[in-house]
Amino acid sequence: MIHATLPGRSGPAPREGDPLPQLWHWCAFPPLAATEDLGRDGHTRLGDFLPPVALDRRMWAGGALTFHAPLRVGEPIRRQSKLLSVEEKDGASGPMIFVTVTHEIHGPRGLAIHERQDIVYLQIPESYRPPRAIPAPQSPSFSRDIAMSAPLLFRYSAVTFNAHRIHYDLPYATGIEHYPGLVVHGPLQATLLIDAATRWGGGGPPPPPPPPPGRA
Repeated sequence: MIHATLPGRSGPAPREGDPLPQLWHWCAFPPLAATEDLGRDGHTRLGDFLPPVALDRRMWAGGALTFHAPLRVGEPIRRQSKLLSVEEKDGASGPMIFVTVTHEIHGPRGLAIHERQDIVYLQIPESYRPPRAIPAPQSPSFSRDIAMSAPLLFRYSAVTFNAHRIHYDLPYATGIEHYPGLVVHGPLQATLLIDAATRWGGGGPPPPPPPPPGRA
């Protein structure tokens, strides 16, 4: 399903035994919470693995990954997760709580991926405050336009079993959390970036073939 979800993957999907494209492991190990155990925002209520934080907005703040060995389609994998730290800070928007989690994903050949995830909890502001804009590179070696449509965001939410409503519920995203529109998943952006880097090596896709002789 992730193959059909990601833009630009119109060819055949990876077959059993093929290397799993990087970051596709985010479709594994979904939090299997019952619907009645979800909070207002669609996330699993806190207090089980993640601590019971008394702030309403949850955001994926960043992380780091080390790829030790490739995973392959169809092979069994397991994940070991640890709650590494919980840290309170005061920011311009009010109190913040940073939660750091580590995951180790193992395949038949041992450790495949070590991952650190940083999650931040904030108060929901009364109005939207745009983040600081970062200018785009003036002369990138490769660029590609991708429309972050509502169907794409919904399908990525579905394939990762992510019920966070800011990604697919426009009235909730704008009326409750005061975003200007639907929010693009950070992991989706990371997946598209690493897909471009690994498939095209920074040089962009190959140019289209020349037209047949005698045609312009």
